[in-house]
Amino acid sequence: MRTFLVGVLVGVVLSIATGVGMFLALGSWLATEDPLAKSDAIVAISGDTGARTDTAVRLWKDGWAPVIIFSGAAIDPESVSSAEIMRREAVRQGVPENATFIEPNSTTTEGNATEVAKLMTQRKLGSAILVTSPWHQRRASIEFSRAFEPHAIKLRNYPARDSQWNAVLWWQHEPMRSQTLLELAKLGSVILSSAR
Repeated sequence: MRTFLVGVLVGVVLSIATGVGMFLALGSWLATEDPLAKSDAIVAISGDTGARTDTAVRLWKDGWAPVIIFSGAAIDPESVSSAEIMRREAVRQGVPENATFIEPNSTTTEGNATEVAKLMTQRKLGSAILVTSPWHQRRASIEFSRAFEPHAIKLRNYPARDSQWNAVLWWQHEPMRSQTLLELAKLGSVILSSAR
């Protein structure tokens, strides 16, 4: 009987440790990243436009792709699109305007993916490095992979460096905790919708 109880206790402890480990690893799992490779375009989608734009510009300056596509509608319908704001910042940082394209209509991640896939197909661009916030990268990757697959566009993930979010310590601080839990709920919805 004692051996049985020790076995049960060890099983419970291992289960709890595994659960805690999985919980702590969620942030790193969300921030999926692929090895960089030369691509036809860098795609930066709106949201945290500062970090995403800066990362896209750095990748462009490092020669990973000849063009940057900025995607996203205006937050205020009376204003210029987020994509245009991102492009202006990239130009200010030294990217020639003719090395940028904008997709100014999408208001969701799914819309970003669909519209960018159309633009890339029209421009005969066959591969992209996707830049978004690290907590958003996994869901964006799923949406873009779905949109790119029918067009045989290759996708690589490269999350922006975000000083406001930490993949390991996200659960310790607000607003990181709320942002991550909200993203997990949205990701669950995307995964469930694809299972239907």
